[in-house]
Amino acid sequence: MARRIIAAVRRVYPSNSLLSYNPVFKIAGNAVANLLGAPFPQFRTLPPNHLRVRVGAGTQIVNNHAHHLQIGAQFWIECFAKGYVNSAADIVEIGCGCGRMALHLDAEYFTGSYLGVDIDPEMIEYCRSHFPFPRFAFLLSPHASSTYRRAESEQPADTFIIAQPETRDFVFSTSLLTHLLENEMRFYLQESLRILRPDAMMVMSFFCLEHVEKGNPWTFAHRIGNAFADDRNFPEAAVAYRQNYLIGLVKELGFREAWVSGRPVQSFLIARK
Repeated sequence: MARRIIAAVRRVYPSNSLLSYNPVFKIAGNAVANLLGAPFPQFRTLPPNHLRVRVGAGTQIVNNHAHHLQIGAQFWIECFAKGYVNSAADIVEIGCGCGRMALHLDAEYFTGSYLGVDIDPEMIEYCRSHFPFPRFAFLLSPHASSTYRRAESEQPADTFIIAQPETRDFVFSTSLLTHLLENEMRFYLQESLRILRPDAMMVMSFFCLEHVEKGNPWTFAHRIGNAFADDRNFPEAAVAYRQNYLIGLVKELGFREAWVSGRPVQSFLIARK
């Protein structure tokens, strides 16, 4: 029964991000999620449920509190353990959402700086009001998306810059490339290279066609250039790429080494400048 309900919702909202803008879902979902999280103090300070769903909650559209915390904790444990980043680094997150990853850096151990970038004004406003400036800063991107809303901007997307050249130690994204077709993906990879210091690392999660478990719920049956979309009408709802294509692309752009860490859901593209 649950799978049939999820399948029916997917036909109307091929991406949870689209569902999260529905006013009925926002009100009802937030109310239910608040009741479920009320007994747990660590859940009461999380972003509203509709923002948690917008950044990715799988099928847990009202009971995603632990998932929201776990995703960030696992990511930072792995990146710190493998030496991709350290606690004094100047960090950029592209596609920061409502601060799911930044949350774990808002602690005494982190002495560096963090810059979050996103196209969604509601999520940027949430982050600006919940993280301490200037150690945490948030930048609204003028890029467009068929699955995320953005503020109207007079700034052309091709003039947008994230930071000054070679001023950052680590650039990462979780579930950004999963929503980008080739042109915008190339832009963000080029921008990441430009702002990284020499020898610094970039880590980007993505749907890897060779590793992702297709069929529940993704098929990635629609090829668009080098991208494989799950939904022809909303191609940016879920996008996959072949690992050799991405490795070749980042090396072509100027990264000196790159590899893929394959996972059954989202794999990691890892590159060193």
